[in-house]
Formats: sequence, structure tokens, C-alpha cells
Amino acid sequence: MKDKNSKEKLKKAQKKKLGAIFFRVVVITTIISLVLVGVIAAAYKLFIYQGKDEGGESKLKGIIKKEKDINQTIAIFGVDKDGYRTDVIFVVNYNSKTNKAKVVSVPRDTRVAWTEEQQQKLNEYKGSTISVSKINEMTSYGGIENIRDFTIDEIENILGIKIDHYAIVTIDAFRKTVDAIGGVEVDVPVLEGSGLHYDDYAQDLHIHLDPGIQQLDGEQAEGLVRFRKGYAEGDVGRIKTQQLFLEAFAKKLMNPAILTKLPKIVPVIFTTIKTDMPLTEIPQYYNYIKKFDIAQLDFKIIPGEADYQDHKWYFIPNMADMTQFVAEVFHDKPAEGENTAVVVEDKDVTIEVLNATGIKGAAGGVKDELEQVGYNVERIDNYDTNDLQNTKIYAKDLTKAGQFKKYFAQAALEQNSDITYDIQIVLGNDMQ
Repeated sequence: MKDKNSKEKLKKAQKKKLGAIFFRVVVITTIISLVLVGVIAAAYKLFIYQGKDEGGESKLKGIIKKEKDINQTIAIFGVDKDGYRTDVIFVVNYNSKTNKAKVVSVPRDTRVAWTEEQQQKLNEYKGSTISVSKINEMTSYGGIENIRDFTIDEIENILGIKIDHYAIVTIDAFRKTVDAIGGVEVDVPVLEGSGLHYDDYAQDLHIHLDPGIQQLDGEQAEGLVRFRKGYAEGDVGRIKTQQLFLEAFAKKLMNPAILTKLPKIVPVIFTTIKTDMPLTEIPQYYNYIKKFDIAQLDFKIIPGEADYQDHKWYFIPNMADMTQFVAEVFHDKPAEGENTAVVVEDKDVTIEVLNATGIKGAAGGVKDELEQVGYNVERIDNYDTNDLQNTKIYAKDLTKAGQFKKYFAQAALEQNSDITYDIQIVLGNDMQ
């Protein structure tokens, strides 16, 4: 018979850990976001602006890209201070059809019954075997260098999916990354008539933040996301503050000015993350990153519950509910009514391309590439302003404008019967 009091104590302990878990999620999301910033910069240099040739003409290469649907799943691991145990495990899935990113937490205490194949590999690599452990201990037994043979293999067994890539990050990167981007502006909430004030000498944690809009450095940002006292909604209130920070952080990352901080950011990235994703593969995500909406980021946890077995507390996955859970997370489809607009592909349309980017030769580069895929661009010119934020596509027949969205993912479509040509494409700063 299970000890009821022990279970109650466990539930309270789990609630206390919720803030720490979410904090670690924020840390790793931060690292990933920084990597994406580097991708944006690299993609700009490699695929959009290539400098000027000897004749003074801009050499634009690959300024438009036909997008392919992707559905990628990446396992993210936060290792402990010694780098042996994966104390933070979550699986990130991005689906370009839904433009959603799902972050699925796998509790570190998940009980693992090692498969025969896993035990054979452990014996081959380390000369030892084990039959049962917690999932975060698999790298401690098998080595972090063999993470795909053990931990990732077990995650694939639990979820019944394929992990495309993985990344391993250190937990101590939070302060460094926030400092590297010059801090984050946040509206610190008012709690009990004051700001956030807390001292924990045992953890050497000291939080002192006054309420109101302010620029937080790495240490202050850590205090904001870890603070837990005084919220009327308890953990819900704290999580809202953490989400507030994450949203502010994401907005900071999307600011073009962040590119000037790359020299500080890059060293942080390469000293805190290890991944098996080839560098040559990363630029293909550029357009998806640009159009991703932070509101489409969703956090979940695998179904299951804690249980006391063999003198230890484990998290036991509920495999009966796992099939439906995985279908909803990893195989969801666009909501009814989305992406249902009528699109007519007609390569005989007449096209005018106007440059509002401020990049010399942008319209000419687009003309060349559109003609390579079978369109006819009859006129190119500069637009009357160079500060147009987003590309716009005007069309006499709106059903014929949608065919260009696969080349200009961020473009807004608008019907205009007064334009001279069938299609008018005005290139905005999102092309940069």
C-alpha cells in the first residue's frame, strides 16, 4: 500500500520544483534563440547580400527561396554542473504547416527499463550493465558522448517518434546570454505594494528589483525568472512573469540592431552548446525563423504520474495516453479554415518589381530569379521610399497573388485593380 503522506509531500516538492524547471527551459530556449540570431545573420550574408561586383552592381544571390514544408524534432538537454546527467530534457517540434513550435518536457525522474540492446551497448562501451534507472542517469552510466544510443533512443521509445537532431547546453549560460545582447527591457510587476525582493544565502541568491519598466542585465533577469514569493496566483503568477520575460527577450532578438552584438554572442553560443546539426543545414530554417510568432510556442509535459517503486520515486509515463498526446503534439494539422484561400498558379501574369529595401540591385536580383522559375518580369524600378517594413504584393486578381507567397513568405497580399501590371511586388525590409 502506497504511503499517502509521502505522495502529498512529493506533490508539494514538485510544485517547488516547477519554477526551477521553467527557469531551465527559459535558459535553453535562450541559447536556441541566440543560435537562430546567428543563423539570420549568416543567411543574410550568404544568401541575400553578396557585396558588389567590379561594375558596381549588387550581386544578390538566392534572394527568394521556394519554401518546403518541414517537420523537425530536436531533443534539448540541460546537463548538471559536472556534465554527466541530463537534468533537463525536452523535445522541441517545429511544423512549418502549422507554424507552431511545441516544447515537450520529459521529467528527469522518468523510470527507464533498459532494453536488451541498450544493455548490450552499455556493456560494450563501459563494461557494465544496469536494468532500471531514471532517464537522466542514462548518460551518467553510458557517457554523454553516447547520448543518442541511450537517452535519445529511450525518448524515441517512449514517444514513438524519430529525433532528428539534438543539442546539449549548460545551465550557467543564462546570465551570459542576456548580458551578451545588452540586457532585456521588462516591466517588473508590483507585488504586495513593492517590487521583487528576496534573499537566500544558502543558494547565494539575492533578488532586489523595483517595479516598473527597466533594462535588466543577466543577474537581474535571473532574479526575475526565479522569484517565487508573493504572487496571488502562486506558480501561475510566477510563470506569467517568466513568459513576460521570454516574450521581451524574443522581441529583443528580432531587433535588427542585435546583429551588431554578434561578436559577443557567438562565443557564448559555442562555449555552451553541442549539437549534431550540420552547419550547412542551419540556413534552410531562415525564412521559417523570420515568420515565427512567439505566440505559437507551446509548453507541454508527457502524460504520467509519480510513483514510489523499489525505494525510489519515479515518474511513470502513461503509455495508454501517449498515442493521443503524440498525435496532438507532433502530428497536428492546421486548424479548419486556415490555409484554405484559393491560389491560382499562372506564370503568364505580367509582373512589376519595385525596390523599397535600400539595397542596390534587389529588384534586379528578384527579376532574375523569378524568370529562372518561369515568370516574366516586365519592369523593375525603385519604390518611392526605402523604409517599407514588409514586402507587399498587389494583384488585379487576388487569387493569382498567392502563388508568390512561397517565394515571399512575409509578404502581405492586397487586391488593386488600378495597377498597370497583373502583379506588383514591392520589396520591403523583411527581405534583409
